[in-house]
Amino acid sequence: MILSQTLQETRAPLQVMKEMLRVGRRAIVSFPNFGHWTMRRAMLFTGQAPKTRLFPYDWYNSPNIHFLSINDFEDLCRDNGFPIGKRYFLSGATRVTVLPNLLAQTAVFLLG
Repeated sequence: MILSQTLQETRAPLQVMKEMLRVGRRAIVSFPNFGHWTMRRAMLFTGQAPKTRLFPYDWYNSPNIHFLSINDFEDLCRDNGFPIGKRYFLSGATRVTVLPNLLAQTAVFLLG
């Protein structure tokens, strides 16, 4: 099962995750990392919901209803017993290996 760039748009992400792992032995989940430094900088300096090239929406018309970071997702997996097999962190097409919660724009997890 694959959930690509939509977890943050679902009404009940925990329920979606539970159902994915109930139905399939493995799941791939990718999502935008709202902990990325550009998001933090935008919030710090403007005092408003961030708008970046990756997130071009205003707060009121964004499809994103949950704003999660890599650390948030790993906490969710730990707290609910979702086994993380592999994890990949990307900034554009470049793989991020250091400080992913700060430097990665996108996270990809293999669960199960």
